[in-house]
Amino acid sequence: MSITTVRRWVCVACAAIMACGAPMVAAQADGLDDLRQDKRQADAAASQAQSNLASASTAWDQANARVSAAQTRVATARQNLAQAKQAWDQAQARQVEMARQLFDANQALAEARRKVALGQAKIDAQKTDLNAYARSIVQDSTPLVNIAVLLNGESIASLANRVQWSDTVLTSNQVDLDHLREIQQELSDAQASAEQAQHVADEAKQVADQNTAEALVKRTTAQKAQADLESALAEEQAAQTVAATVLADSQGAVAQAESTQVSVNQAIAAEEARLAEEARQAEAARLAEEARLAEERRQQEEADRLAAQPDAPAPTPPVVATPPVASEGRLSPSEAQAVAVGMVRDYGWSDAQYSCLVWLWNRESSWTWSAENPYSGAYGIPQSLPGSKMASAGADWATNAVTQMRWGLSYISNRYGTPCGAWDHSESYNWY
Repeated sequence: MSITTVRRWVCVACAAIMACGAPMVAAQADGLDDLRQDKRQADAAASQAQSNLASASTAWDQANARVSAAQTRVATARQNLAQAKQAWDQAQARQVEMARQLFDANQALAEARRKVALGQAKIDAQKTDLNAYARSIVQDSTPLVNIAVLLNGESIASLANRVQWSDTVLTSNQVDLDHLREIQQELSDAQASAEQAQHVADEAKQVADQNTAEALVKRTTAQKAQADLESALAEEQAAQTVAATVLADSQGAVAQAESTQVSVNQAIAAEEARLAEEARQAEAARLAEEARLAEERRQQEEADRLAAQPDAPAPTPPVVATPPVASEGRLSPSEAQAVAVGMVRDYGWSDAQYSCLVWLWNRESSWTWSAENPYSGAYGIPQSLPGSKMASAGADWATNAVTQMRWGLSYISNRYGTPCGAWDHSESYNWY
């Protein structure tokens, strides 16, 4: 094949790689645009949720302030009602006391009137007896005088006794009359005192009744005020409960929006990392393809050159010396690297890939089969995590460098394609 033909195939291959990659890049860009649109929506939702949370917090604070003010007013109303009830109780007690005093005054007046009535009845009875006796004396006086000479001594004595009785009755009546006057005077004084006491009691009772009525009005007003304020407090507390619910919902919405933001950001980061990795792999594939085509071109040029010199001997491929294998595969770093040359070529990889492998495992373990990370527990030349995963390549994975490298190259091939792919990832993330 001529150099021109080789060059043509190189150009065709590069064009094919670019042509195949273009639709994929466009599709990947569309997916990333969708994620970024989701991010804008998530950011807008989070902003709205934060705004709603601020409004809910303000409403909650205002509801708390209104409840506090209502509680203060209710406490004042309760105090006023207690004072009104106390005034009402005092007014009622004063009213009862005035009624008792008025009753006592009426009782005293009735007692005085009773005494006067008794004394008057006694005097009236005595007057009746005296008048009857006096009439009998007057009626009998003329006959008695006319026949006085005819009477014996006994009749005269009887008449004298009657006259003496009459004098006694008159004297007793006079005493009773004097006593009656004293009783009447006492009655007059008692009645005046009783009437004065009743007047005072009446006025006091009127005042007490008025105070009681005023206290009743105040108590009723205070009761209504307290009831109204209690109702207002209940409404404010209900509003406070609603505000608390809204606040809790807003906080939940903010948490959900922030969680969505985190998820979208993580998805974008993962997508960007995936796109970057795919772009890197595509670039690595392109470079590898270019290197392969260049190698083919070099080989073709060498073949063409040798064909132009038929007497020249054919070149022999470089031979890699196999180092002595240590007991049970416990190779030194230099021995392990020497063995790895052949293993890399078995995969069809170039010397450039071997260089990437050397750099990679120098960073991971310095090509030491017993290397162990004290923090993560990764083990061996490829730093398998956990080390027991290398058992798929051989039961002696813990001590055999060849077993470890066999597993490590298989891992690199399956996950990154080539050692340079793994090295690029390690350069970006410090792990592979």
